[in-house]
Amino acid sequence: MKLTDNYRVRIIGIAVITALRFGFYSSEMLAGTVPFSWEGVRDNFIFTFISAILMWEVSRAVVVYFHKISPISKSSDWRFLVEALYLLAANGLLYALTMALYFYLDFEAHPPYVFILFGFLDRFLYGILIGGFYELLFLVKAWNTATQEAEQLKKVNLLVQLESLKNQVKPHFLFNSLNTLTGLVETDPDRAVKFIAELSKVYRYLLQSNEKELIGLSQELQFTEAYFFLLQTRFGTGISLDVRVDESAQQLQIPPLTLQILVENAVKHNQVSVRKPLRVEIRSEEKWLVVENNFQPKRQAAPSNGMGLNNITTKYRLLNQPQVQIFNDETNFTVKVPLLTPLPA
Repeated sequence: MKLTDNYRVRIIGIAVITALRFGFYSSEMLAGTVPFSWEGVRDNFIFTFISAILMWEVSRAVVVYFHKISPISKSSDWRFLVEALYLLAANGLLYALTMALYFYLDFEAHPPYVFILFGFLDRFLYGILIGGFYELLFLVKAWNTATQEAEQLKKVNLLVQLESLKNQVKPHFLFNSLNTLTGLVETDPDRAVKFIAELSKVYRYLLQSNEKELIGLSQELQFTEAYFFLLQTRFGTGISLDVRVDESAQQLQIPPLTLQILVENAVKHNQVSVRKPLRVEIRSEEKWLVVENNFQPKRQAAPSNGMGLNNITTKYRLLNQPQVQIFNDETNFTVKVPLLTPLPA
């Protein structure tokens, strides 16, 4: 896992810890508590500098380890308490090893227990300080990442909306819609009125969902039915839609226009006729929505830039959700998208 600090930050941090701890020793010399000697100053500085490096790296390793096993997005209420205990244990072990080395080098040393306890608390407090600094770095990094992903998701949403709107206002779409409407006006005025109403629903939904990251599945299904009515009016029995979505699943959410893109792709890339009807099925499977159509590719492949499926997969990736699943065999083309639980108001 790549952390947001660099060697410059670590050098500055170790220098600050060294200065703080060495400054305390210097104040004791100035106060006369510790006898002054240049050898003592040198030895204490070296010892303080090495201790600062060890404390910094050990505390940093603990924080990095916790972020590997429990990222900020999945942190529990007890995470920081457990992390503090790990910092206590790691720095306590480091201090114990230091004291063992100290006694090994000086057999006659008998420091008071208060001195040992103070040294232990000193290491733990500096460990908490270093750990808190790295937690702050992680929080800043997570905030920056979330901000960038939110902006990227907004751009993707706008691109999807623009692409969908462009598809709906393309000359051939308008020509086909107006041609269909003309035929209905002459043969079935009531159906012509419904066609106009459903067409207006399609455009209204495109405009209203413009800046939303997620939308209720029930709303998306209502829009899809309006959009599919236009297709079925045009193709007649050459196309059919079977919706089998549990009521509980309809309370969940998906990125807007997901179904429209998948249905549009099915029509764009497959033969649609009375002799070879295109069957589109939308069903729920636990917390997944499945869109499946029979695979009967056109003899001449329709031009495609791959924007549709790429936009859907990008949206789910930016939302930190499970990956969209795509299956294609000789008989069916299937796309499974996760259904998302609405955030509490």
